Amino acid sequence: MKAKKYRLETVLELRSRAKDEAARQVALRFQQLEKAEEELARRRLNLQNCYEKQNQAQAKMTEDLSKGLQAQAIIAHQNYLNDLRKQEIELQKEVDKQIQTVANAEREVEKAREKLIEAARELKAIEVHKENWQNNERTMENRREQKISDEIGSILHGRRKNP
Repeated sequence: MKAKKYRLETVLELRSRAKDEAARQVALRFQQLEKAEEELARRRLNLQNCYEKQNQAQAKMTEDLSKGLQAQAIIAHQNYLNDLRKQEIELQKEVDKQIQTVANAEREVEKAREKLIEAARELKAIEVHKENWQNNERTMENRREQKISDEIGSILHGRRKNP
């Protein structure tokens, strides 16, 4: 007898594809998170470099002041320090913005994970259903075969008694 086709095979395939797509989305979100974290590290390094430039400029200005600087040179140092402080503020804004981007990327990763878990759960439910269906079909087939065997046995037994 030909085996029956599982009636929910299409649903099983759709859920399998949905799980695969959810897994791809998780991987994509992880890549985006890694890029965002790398950008944050780069921006923090730029900010740290700016702090170092300020410290060096301040040290040089202090050193030059002790040697006796002209007013014009003092003003130039002050302007340079002011420019570095403005740059620091801008870099800090970029760092803060990137921190938000990283937080958003982390939330997206978590959402993608939840979707993957849900897709896996849905796929598992259909797989369990299919397995139960297959077991039930095997049981029914075994019963049919047993019934046929019993009938054949009964017929043969009846023929032996009545020669």
